[in-house]
Amino acid sequence: MTVVALVAFVMIIGIGGIVSVVRRTRRSADSVAAGLNLLEIELDRRRAVIPDLVRAAVDADLDRAAVNQLVGARSLSAMMRDRRAELGARAGAENALSVALHEVLFDGRASGPLGWDFSSPATELDRIEHRVAGAVRVYNTQASTLAALADSPLS
Repeated sequence: MTVVALVAFVMIIGIGGIVSVVRRTRRSADSVAAGLNLLEIELDRRRAVIPDLVRAAVDADLDRAAVNQLVGARSLSAMMRDRRAELGARAGAENALSVALHEVLFDGRASGPLGWDFSSPATELDRIEHRVAGAVRVYNTQASTLAALADSPLS
């Protein structure tokens, strides 16, 4: 009878461990999905504000090549999102958009004081870029936690 009780005890502990790992995995997967959703929201906000900056940059006679590059990078970013490209390809498009955006912002700020038409979207885009960077950190942290959990021996 003691062998049966020992086997039952080991099985209960094993089932409890499996349930714990499943809950942790689900919670971690939900956190990764929430982090990706947060990132998508901020990237959509950035794409929505860029046309205001482009109009102000054209009105301020900023470097037309930089403005055209920003418009093209925004189009590429939107196309990659609409096509639901892989995360690596989308990240590359978003990085290209960030580079083009910072180029226009730098040119605008270096050319001297510009009006509210440029300053308002530029300030908003600065804030959005900080939130994007934070959302990327959250997503990467949660994704690495999920990957470590998937590599653990219990899972």
